[in-house]
Amino acid sequence: MNRKRMLVMLAVSGLLFGGVFGFVAFRNMMIKQYFATMPKPVVTVTAEPARSEVWRQVVPAVGTLQAVNGVQISSSAAGLVREIGFQSGQTVRKGQVLLRLDADVETGDLRSALAEAELARTSAARSRTLLKSDAVSQAAVDKSNAELKVKEARVAALRAQIDKKVVLAPFDGVLGVRKVDLGQYVQPGQAIVALQDLSTMLADFTVSQKDLSLLAPGQPLRLITDAWPGRVFDGEVNAVEPLVDSRTGMIGVQGRFANADGHLKPGMFARIEIVRPDGEAVVTVPVSAVAYNLHGDSVFVVEGKPDGAKEAVRAVVQLGDRREGRVAVLKGIAPGALVVTSGQVKLESGAPVEVRDDDPLKQAAKAD
Repeated sequence: MNRKRMLVMLAVSGLLFGGVFGFVAFRNMMIKQYFATMPKPVVTVTAEPARSEVWRQVVPAVGTLQAVNGVQISSSAAGLVREIGFQSGQTVRKGQVLLRLDADVETGDLRSALAEAELARTSAARSRTLLKSDAVSQAAVDKSNAELKVKEARVAALRAQIDKKVVLAPFDGVLGVRKVDLGQYVQPGQAIVALQDLSTMLADFTVSQKDLSLLAPGQPLRLITDAWPGRVFDGEVNAVEPLVDSRTGMIGVQGRFANADGHLKPGMFARIEIVRPDGEAVVTVPVSAVAYNLHGDSVFVVEGKPDGAKEAVRAVVQLGDRREGRVAVLKGIAPGALVVTSGQVKLESGAPVEVRDDDPLKQAAKAD
């Protein structure tokens, strides 16, 4: 009796557990079927066609700017500052007096030397007159002529010393901050003020030897600096070093850029591009359309379905140069392909999409 009751209990328990497990399996199957058949939400995106453009290939480099003429003005003579003929930041012309040093002692010596030279000149003339009447010897005449030359040389030396007491601008340019004061005693070579000719700027940079074929005087250059974002300065190659650095394989280049408005300053760092003479047809998309990851860069392409709906399909792409907010696509899509430019964060390949005509990013930029 007990055995029969045990078998009944086991059978009932098996039915109960089987029913529970069956219900759980049925529920999971229904949930899976529900999600499989549930329609995917439509994602609103913006898109634009990939363009076919002709881009000139460029070789990038980083350079340092310097003025075509730039020096630290200094005096070649020592003395007290008697007169300062400029203001800090002033624009000056070539030959303009910048500084005068005290030259009273040299001026006094010059007067004495002039008097001695005049006396020597008179003596030499008298000796030449007396030589005609054989009153003096030729040796006496030669001696008086030599003494005259010595006195004249002394006068020339003193005048040169006095001229060195006046500091002139060697070229047109803009002055920096004054470093001396009235009454200050300056030594030879002591900095007085910086002078920079900003009309033309030179940029020194290096490029790889593999780009040597592009380097020739007159080759077009473009310059971009953080101080003036969005502005491109056009220039050309001014000179190329005649040798390649054997340690780095790099070659030095100097570019020349017009700077009439004075926006470029010596010492600036700048991004420089050597422009290739011929262009290349490329497919371009906005930088915002590209998704970057370790498995490869990709874009979402909007494609039409037979029922008229649209879906986003992921396309793996190979990218090239970037320029002015766009990037070249070397492989992966064709010109005219409609690529998603915003809203792709919520997308997966095959997701239905609705394309908006207005780009919220562009609208926000216009509002700013």
